[in-house]
Amino acid sequence: MKLKIIILIISCLFPFLLFSQYYTSGEDPASLRWNSIKTENFNIIFPERYTEKAQYLAKIFETIYQHVGNSLEHKFNKISVLIHPETTYSNGFVSWAPKRIELFPTPNQKIYPQEWLQQLALHESRHVVQIDRLNKGFVKMLSYIFGEQAVGGVLGLYMPMWFLEGDAVVTETALSQTGRGRSPWFEQQIRAQVMDKEIYSYDKAYFGSYKDFTPNYYEMGYQLVAGARAKYGLNIWSDKFYDLISNTSVILPFLSKKKKQNYISKDRLYNEVFSHLNKSWYKQDCLSQKTPINIITKGNDEYINFKYPVLKEDGSIIAEISGPGEIDRFVQIDSEGNYKIIVTPGKRNEEPFSYNKNILCWTEYVSDKRWENRGWSIIKCFDLKNLKQSVITKKSRYFSPSISSDGNLIVAVNASVKNDYSLSIINRKTGREIKSISYDENSFYVTPIWSPNNDKIACVLLSDKGKRIVVYNLITENWTDVTNVTYDNISLPKWKDDHTILFTAGFSGIEEIYSVKTETKSIKQLTQSKFGSTGAVFDSENERFYYSTYTSDGYKIGQVSLEDVINRPLKYVKNNSNKLYEKISSQEKQIIDFSVIDTVSDYEVTKYSKFKHLFNFHSWAPANIDVNEESVSSGLSVLSQNILGTAITSLGYNFDSQKSLEKYHLNFQYRGWYPVIELDVKYGDDRVEDGYYTSGIDTIYVYENPKQKQTKIEFGINLPLKLTHNKYHRYFQPSLNYNFYKLTGYNTMAIPVSYQDDNFVQVGNSGYFGVSDITYSTLEYSLYYHNLLMKSERDVNYRWGQVFEVSFQSTPFDGINIGKVLGARSRFYCPGLFKYHSIKIDNEFQYKWKGEEYSYSSQNIYRNYYRFGNYYNFARGYYNYTNDQLYSLKTNYMFPLWNPDLSLPGLFYLKRITTNVFFDYSQSSLNYYSVETGNKTTFSNTYKSVGTEILGEAHIFRFLYPVSIGYRFSRLLSFHSNYHEFLIGINISGFSVGSKK
Repeated sequence: MKLKIIILIISCLFPFLLFSQYYTSGEDPASLRWNSIKTENFNIIFPERYTEKAQYLAKIFETIYQHVGNSLEHKFNKISVLIHPETTYSNGFVSWAPKRIELFPTPNQKIYPQEWLQQLALHESRHVVQIDRLNKGFVKMLSYIFGEQAVGGVLGLYMPMWFLEGDAVVTETALSQTGRGRSPWFEQQIRAQVMDKEIYSYDKAYFGSYKDFTPNYYEMGYQLVAGARAKYGLNIWSDKFYDLISNTSVILPFLSKKKKQNYISKDRLYNEVFSHLNKSWYKQDCLSQKTPINIITKGNDEYINFKYPVLKEDGSIIAEISGPGEIDRFVQIDSEGNYKIIVTPGKRNEEPFSYNKNILCWTEYVSDKRWENRGWSIIKCFDLKNLKQSVITKKSRYFSPSISSDGNLIVAVNASVKNDYSLSIINRKTGREIKSISYDENSFYVTPIWSPNNDKIACVLLSDKGKRIVVYNLITENWTDVTNVTYDNISLPKWKDDHTILFTAGFSGIEEIYSVKTETKSIKQLTQSKFGSTGAVFDSENERFYYSTYTSDGYKIGQVSLEDVINRPLKYVKNNSNKLYEKISSQEKQIIDFSVIDTVSDYEVTKYSKFKHLFNFHSWAPANIDVNEESVSSGLSVLSQNILGTAITSLGYNFDSQKSLEKYHLNFQYRGWYPVIELDVKYGDDRVEDGYYTSGIDTIYVYENPKQKQTKIEFGINLPLKLTHNKYHRYFQPSLNYNFYKLTGYNTMAIPVSYQDDNFVQVGNSGYFGVSDITYSTLEYSLYYHNLLMKSERDVNYRWGQVFEVSFQSTPFDGINIGKVLGARSRFYCPGLFKYHSIKIDNEFQYKWKGEEYSYSSQNIYRNYYRFGNYYNFARGYYNYTNDQLYSLKTNYMFPLWNPDLSLPGLFYLKRITTNVFFDYSQSSLNYYSVETGNKTTFSNTYKSVGTEILGEAHIFRFLYPVSIGYRFSRLLSFHSNYHEFLIGINISGFSVGSKK
């Protein structure tokens, strides 16, 4: 019985897991030339101009390889690493169908004290260990059946994301002098939630909530994995892996309780670890005396962050707000704590902005119109006086801009495609670089800031030895170290006056505000808070500090007077934190010494041909898998995706007798050129069975079993263009598709019969009759465009936006003329009455021109013509009736009804219930042509429906992806009847691990 349940679960979930793996991060520019370096354990693929850093990265990977799998007692097989240096997006991930690591090597401004390439290689290599470790025993057997997709599919069933990401953060922390686990800000959110709110249920902590803020599974996972290692020893997770891959009867549960061994459930482990952490955090909190602070931002029921405060000339504060219910915006906060929106920027990296002389300055990420893996970080400014936004630089790679006190100059971090770094001084009015400044060849610059007199620039400098604050004197052109280099995370320097710098650091085990004298280098702690404070600015006129202090409801802006700061010299600052990182680090054989890695080019570099490696068959299955349509049926399939992600191929054979006309299929997409090219070929046959067939008053008996053969060839070219501008996601795609259809006719013996005396009697001579071949070709032209305002995590849909689409299809070639069809639709989004509510209005129109006439019975009074199918559907609840013209109006009012966070542990977690109230109206007409006269008669009908949809978003069996389950009630006003539908869907957007959030 248990085995049957397991098989049922696998059969239901495994297809979804397979589809979720077919993930591509996008394409790199077609003009790039690629090289590769093959080491003992890695095949590193990179653009030609990244060769120098690729050599260094190869050495990092080989150094890490010797250590990264020790705690799981595993070394992985050789794997490809793909580098995308053309974008300013910072990230990395591992995917397994095909298996590869992909890295985006441009550092970000929130970097902790470790070189970015080292961070990426260490974190992503651990993911490879985790996944490759699964490929044994039962899973290995599945790999023979399914190829690489088996490991990724089983991974989704076995491993919760909190383990995958938490264990990777544990590894980056335990094997280095730094890592996120050593940074107080990394535990800040979950510490505040546990101490001030409660220890949420396991399901709520893992899958999140629309009601309460929950930290992501990186933070939860680190505490859980590290806490378990500290309590139960290094091998606890290695044992769990062995248990999973050797016990085929445990498919879904992770840390499942077994009678033969003293294993605990993940719910119990979760509660044990966080109960222990809560006690240690409470003890830590009792040992510190807090700085008195006045919170000036007004509280509300929602979690909102107010970060990077700056002072305006009138005494008000400008800050950036964000949160699960907010899109990022710049706001102005008055003395009463009220705020108003200044401007909403586009997509931003997490870094500070700057303000001076009524000019607000920040950077935005801008993607290439066509190549998703090429993008820039540009500088924008907003004039608060004239309310005018301007673009200062284009196609640049600048970060964390700081505007001078006179508003004329900007200093920003510049990171080249080759991972060369410098500080650039830019003319704000022209956008031209005036001066480039470098400390040395290898260091990275973080959050530069002008001095009050504009004669010096301070910034955080990251090197192999950690972080320190340095100052560049523009007059003497000399650098000065202001603090000693440290692996403690220091950030966000701000000038208090011309000789003192404020900054944020975690010396006490909690992030706090510190000051340093630039001449004496003496450091003092200024604040002590419960959960941490950051980003201080000094108001010299009123002698007080403003900064962001963290609460369980997000960062709030607080103020403290100069006389109330604690002014504790650094030598008296004590770190009373739990120091979980020390326990897990002591369990490793050694910490990796990255300083011994030289930059000499030792590896052979070879050319990497894009077309030689066009095919990479990574997976197969005893099933027919259609990736485009996301369908699975009986049959066989083979899947290919090249490492560059530009060529995707699927081959399949379909056993399903109901789809015999599509028995064989080939689909090929090439995305490496500016237009995307797709070829889809389907071929099959359909047997005409014995039986009686009636046409009008004539009945015949088909005696033989001939076969019809069908060939479908679809060739398409489309041009996907991202035109995103500011806060709007904009996308435009023209498409051209050629479709060829051929249905081969047949000859068959037929016997005329008549039904007499309860039986069929032959009434004429038997003979053969033929069915002609049907061949036709179509051309389809389409244009698609959307303009959508960014939305928050809690919005049920877009609150503002437009979608337009026009399609036209005809049969201009030889063969059967099936007519023409024109379709056009628009969609409008606008806000509802309350927050998170959304109104969606669809207008859909189609018009068909009749094709050529086909045969008809002598009993028919109307002629029969070929027609295209429908582009659009009728009003909800009605069938799609044959028509020549259709107009539909579909209106929706969507809103969240309830956020219950209801959990049946291990079975069901309900996050949200949403409601949609709709009204649909359709008007259709169909033209009939008389057989005798040819005259046209038009019949028109109207279809109206009103109803509601109730949808629940839930995680079933603790499956990673949420499932939408719901019910639709439609009142068919035109038929005076009711229609009921069951709704189900699953949100899968690509299964990969390793994104460094």
